[in-house]
Amino acid sequence: MVSMCLNTNGHDMDHEKHNDSDLIKIKTIDASGDLQIIHGYGDNGFRISGTRWAGSVIVAPRRSALWSPPPEDSLTAATFLPLFQDVIPPLLVLGVGAAPMQPLSGLANDLKQHGVALEVMSTPAACRTWNVLISEGRDAVAALFAVA
Repeated sequence: MVSMCLNTNGHDMDHEKHNDSDLIKIKTIDASGDLQIIHGYGDNGFRISGTRWAGSVIVAPRRSALWSPPPEDSLTAATFLPLFQDVIPPLLVLGVGAAPMQPLSGLANDLKQHGVALEVMSTPAACRTWNVLISEGRDAVAALFAVA
């Protein structure tokens, strides 16, 4: 691997004088396995890492599964906990279709008691957010309502 440091003028810097201790460490993603990247959404489904899913989905870093969500106002922690398969993530990104009309604070409080933070947004925003999170190696799960 070749590394090069450039100063603000674009000129090579002497590596002996460069100090890495002031750099922010970026978590790298282990390339083994199939990272679940969302490549498309709409037409009541998703395209995730080359696979077409018809319907709503739960997406974890290395697996996706179809999901039959209850109505938005019926969501509770009990809706999600069995889907996590014994590994409770610190973050749940919930894509509720169109822009959310309510914050789902009851669900957020319910999940918080299990150590899970909730981010509620539209499904398109949740798909974009998921891809950023997975590119950063974040530990999260996305629950996505399918959109037309």
